[in-house]
Amino acid sequence: MLTIKPEALTNSFLGFAHEASNILHIKNKENYEKALEIIEHLFNKANDTIDDPLNDLIDIISKSIERYESCQEEIINFDKKINDINQEASVLRVLMEQHNLTISGFKDEIGSKSLVSMILNGKRNLTKEHITKLSKRFNLSPVVFFNLKSG
Repeated sequence: MLTIKPEALTNSFLGFAHEASNILHIKNKENYEKALEIIEHLFNKANDTIDDPLNDLIDIISKSIERYESCQEEIINFDKKINDINQEASVLRVLMEQHNLTISGFKDEIGSKSLVSMILNGKRNLTKEHITKLSKRFNLSPVVFFNLKSG
């Protein structure tokens, strides 16, 4: 049976808290960059097992990074911009780029060039039939056409 000595545990924790203070309570870009560097190091050192104690440290530092990022105007604006992107139009644009297609390249799945153009401009939505045909043609899961953001 493992005996935990409260004094030893307290001292170990206080030593850790002192050493890691700047990455546990990130207040500036320098500390943020250091926390990211440490997370990367920990990912490289951690085992792929669920009970690796480094995973607990990764979780703690990740939460600190998340708290810092959630208060940064630049990151908030970036997240807002991403959340405002029309998922359907984005997928169509990627398909166009990857397969060297123009708006007339979706005639069999969507129909007229004007309808494709309206979808790309966010004025119309893909129908269930469009998504089914596009998914089949490009071997995609239909879920890629839907914005599944939480909240």
